[in-house]
Amino acid sequence: MIEIITIIKAKIFSISPLCIGDKNQEPIVYDDEMAYLPATSIAGAFRAYLKSIKKDYKKLFGDDPDEKKGLNTSSVIVKDSFAKVTDYDRRNGVTIDDRYGSSEDRKKFERTYLKDGLEFEMEFKIQGLEKEMDELKNMIYLCLKALDEGIIRFGGNKSNGLGVFKVQKVEETEYKLKSIDGLIKYLNNDDEGKVDKTDMVKNMKLDNRYVIIKVDGKLTTPLIIEGVDVLDSNDVDARSIGYRISDGKIQYIIPGSSFKGVLRARVEKIGDYFNTLDRAKRIFGELAKKDSEEDIETKKKEKKKIKKKEKDKILSRVLVMESKIEEDREARYNRTRIDRFTGGVINNALMNDIPVKGKTQFNLIYRKTGNESFDNYAIGIIALALRDLSTENMALGGKSGIGRGRFKADNMKIRDGDEVVGIDFNARTISNENRLNRYIKAVEVFEGEEGGDE
Repeated sequence: MIEIITIIKAKIFSISPLCIGDKNQEPIVYDDEMAYLPATSIAGAFRAYLKSIKKDYKKLFGDDPDEKKGLNTSSVIVKDSFAKVTDYDRRNGVTIDDRYGSSEDRKKFERTYLKDGLEFEMEFKIQGLEKEMDELKNMIYLCLKALDEGIIRFGGNKSNGLGVFKVQKVEETEYKLKSIDGLIKYLNNDDEGKVDKTDMVKNMKLDNRYVIIKVDGKLTTPLIIEGVDVLDSNDVDARSIGYRISDGKIQYIIPGSSFKGVLRARVEKIGDYFNTLDRAKRIFGELAKKDSEEDIETKKKEKKKIKKKEKDKILSRVLVMESKIEEDREARYNRTRIDRFTGGVINNALMNDIPVKGKTQFNLIYRKTGNESFDNYAIGIIALALRDLSTENMALGGKSGIGRGRFKADNMKIRDGDEVVGIDFNARTISNENRLNRYIKAVEVFEGEEGGDE
């Protein structure tokens, strides 16, 4: 029996490129240049988040699709969402050889994403008994809070910084169907009684299963994220990746994949030093491997087995965001190319670098396992890796051998539920030092099993 219907509308906008494409990896866009965010994607992301924080998500979304029909049916109807496309973001990449960790010769690719700045309006219609409505609404609001914090993301390549949104406005309209007046208002789509819930959502408390780490600072030496259009490693020009904003200015960024790759390498190096390399690798999950022709045929013949195998893969527990370089300034540096065999100067081979300096912020989210020992270890080893980045002891981007890509932090914050650790690198002070020491100690003397709440 339906006693009450609540309609929640949320306006959101993307702050990073969005990767929602067809089987050919092309963005799904309609003829009138409208981007499409399927209701299934929204519901799937919200369902997964509620499940991860141990909420009774089946009350809202019903039984899982792969389960036999049970007693729980969906209490919410999610609408497809659309947004006017402003521009596209085209990025190059290379296929990495999983044996050697280097790029494969002539294995480059280009992917097209929907540029940031997309404005969607999501709509949720919740129907049920009056006594359970508050619980159902609260689950939607928790998801919107997680979306605003970058925990919930849409589309592909999410862990590398894509599909991140901010919530602009949230409104709620409630219709009590037990009264004639409420029924008439619902039938007439009368939203006169709508209530603004934006501040309430923004101020909601996050679940403590997610740890948020932020590092603010500046590039002390110019950064180069080398383009991969060029297959020849001796090519003379390299330019930082950038995307155009509305006024025509180039906004330089540090791609999430670049930051995450450097961080992963340093975490594994520290893990190797403490003889915990296997545990360190679990934080970032398994690296994707390309399928051989034999693998492809196997997948066709044994879909169920392969599906189960992929389900058992270790997924990354780390989400990063793309980092914009503010107050940027670029400069061209001219260098002479050296013959790698003789060590001599190559005639008429001037190398032109176009590096960039400026302020930036690195954002990272760690998803806990539920095992306190392992989670403290993970937070601790990530903090140690970020310390190395923050003190100019590791480099980002290309040309690190000639001093490029050094970063110096002003501060670092680790938010773990109600606990906040603050590190001021300029004043050399630490707030909540005992908590930080607990993380670091867990790296030095890790004990406990690696299980969790998966």
